[in-house]
Amino acid sequence: MSRRPIVSDAVTWEFNATYLAENGERVPLPTSLRYDPADPIAITMSMWVTDQKAVVWTFARRLFVDGARRCAGLGDVRVRPIVRDRRRVLLVELSSPGGHAMIELPADRVGDFVCHTYDLLPASAEDAVVERDLVLRVLRGRSRS
Repeated sequence: MSRRPIVSDAVTWEFNATYLAENGERVPLPTSLRYDPADPIAITMSMWVTDQKAVVWTFARRLFVDGARRCAGLGDVRVRPIVRDRRRVLLVELSSPGGHAMIELPADRVGDFVCHTYDLLPASAEDAVVERDLVLRVLRGRSRS
């Protein structure tokens, strides 16, 4: 049996976000969103706080869809649409034991990215990928009950 090489259709888009500091300062924040159809329900956001250090969070892809229309999310991550300076932005609130952050993302850029992810893998195909991964883990003896 021959092995096929692993090919990733992952996509990454970069843009500038804005960190809202507690003192009211607005700090530009180089940010990227990454989507890999092999993990169909997740989008990873990396925010470069220095040239060498990124803060990385992974969200449900659906959270950006819901958060573009209304406040969405529970617990550590919340996303909601707001208008700032006559521009639509998504306000992402992140909470962890290490602190709390509020990040503004350009709504149009995030919306285009999320639409592109659904072009790569429609929502209707997510379950098939998740199910395939579960079957593979079971066949390999890695399943936990």
